[in-house]
Amino acid sequence: MNIIYILLDQVRKDMLGAYGHQVVKTPNIDRLAQDGIRFNNAFTPASVCGPARTSLFTGLMPSSHGIIKNGEKGGTGEISRQAPNIAQLAGYNTYVVGKWHVGTKSVPEDYAIKGHNFDGYGYPGSGVYKNLVFNQPPTHSNRYKEWLEEKGFEFPEVSKAYFGDNPHLRVQELCGFLSGTKEQTIPYFIIDEAKRYIQESLEENKPFFTWINFWGPHTPCIVPEPYYSMYSKDDVVLDESFFKPLEGKPGHFRTISKMWGMWEASEDHWKEVITKFWGYISLIDDAIGELFAFLEQHNLYDSTFLVATADHGDAMGAHRMIEKGEFMFDTTYNIPLIIKDPKSNRVNEQDDNLVYLHDLTSTVYDIAEQKIPTEFQGETLLPITREKQQNDRKGILAQLAGHFVYFEQRMWRRKDYKLVFNATDVCELYDVRRDPEEMHNLFYDERYQDVKKEMLEEMRVEMKRLGDPLENWVYRIIDEI
Repeated sequence: MNIIYILLDQVRKDMLGAYGHQVVKTPNIDRLAQDGIRFNNAFTPASVCGPARTSLFTGLMPSSHGIIKNGEKGGTGEISRQAPNIAQLAGYNTYVVGKWHVGTKSVPEDYAIKGHNFDGYGYPGSGVYKNLVFNQPPTHSNRYKEWLEEKGFEFPEVSKAYFGDNPHLRVQELCGFLSGTKEQTIPYFIIDEAKRYIQESLEENKPFFTWINFWGPHTPCIVPEPYYSMYSKDDVVLDESFFKPLEGKPGHFRTISKMWGMWEASEDHWKEVITKFWGYISLIDDAIGELFAFLEQHNLYDSTFLVATADHGDAMGAHRMIEKGEFMFDTTYNIPLIIKDPKSNRVNEQDDNLVYLHDLTSTVYDIAEQKIPTEFQGETLLPITREKQQNDRKGILAQLAGHFVYFEQRMWRRKDYKLVFNATDVCELYDVRRDPEEMHNLFYDERYQDVKKEMLEEMRVEMKRLGDPLENWVYRIIDEI
């Protein structure tokens, strides 16, 4: 069976039409949800790109594969070529198209994977788009630049940029206008290249696993028309937590928002960024529509195992925060996950199982009817998609050593409560059923002592099982907090 994983970068789940947003247009992702299963409790193991994507590649938790911080921000290490990974499928053509960001400096060809070789964050618009300030280009190669030249497209130009209100952070546009048409954009480049690789596999008469990775709607949200003007600021309803931000939370969170220049930004500026984020989502969705049309032309749509998900989320206004990093709100950890399994009779259904992003790693092997490597720490999702089984997970563990600074965190997320262990600051506990916006920190409320104690111990036991190096610190102070 052919397999396609579509990975968005940094999308807030509840800003997709498929997850109930009433404004953002995502007809193609919505279609996938109508044809398959929408997971409500899917979580990333880490809310920054490198650790999350390395987990998907290796099937391991961040503390196990060792990439617990982005390489650009101080993370070190690479993944062994001998270790099992998502791409080692016998008899399959495996392709990586678009963003990679696995390990710190590696590229897919290091693991004998066909496709693109964007190293690190590797933003293909850097050094290509005229007037773009954001400068994180790939250093290995930039297929996007070659593609623009091959197609005879002019290099697009950036204007109307907004950087946030911090004068010391004029290095990354939050949003802006891109000249040219949608056909010249990075999402359309990614899909055009994915089609080329899939066509190659069809001509070779081999099954394929194609891992398609967008760079968006991660900032910079720089989009052309019609997406730039697609959404009105009047359509933006800011979160309740926007107006009562970060009460009872670590002070560091506020500093992150100030760093982005968004803590004191006007509601008008916030709404401008959010509408461009929405426009970027719709641009990506339209590109996905091009892929689905191609699959239908080749009678592949109905027979392909199709997944749409994301490496992590984006606060995008919740708690007056933006992007992701060393904070563990559900807006950055609870990711979209939509699966269309041709061998499942579950159509247009929702599922509440607690699942990890890197469960998809084991799932690839199961789909291909090949032995799942025993090293993998995720579980195949096929018993859920094909037999409607309930997995036995009590909770989900998440791990991060920080983003811009070192800030060790662990999260234990159950369906009823969520505990966040901030190793050097105040900790957090939320009743996520009654308080989905995570506004009321119950960690120091005497009425929740038993819940807190129970969850700390559950988290510690799971950390110990996985060999998490922070477990010893939790053990030492568990009775003191």
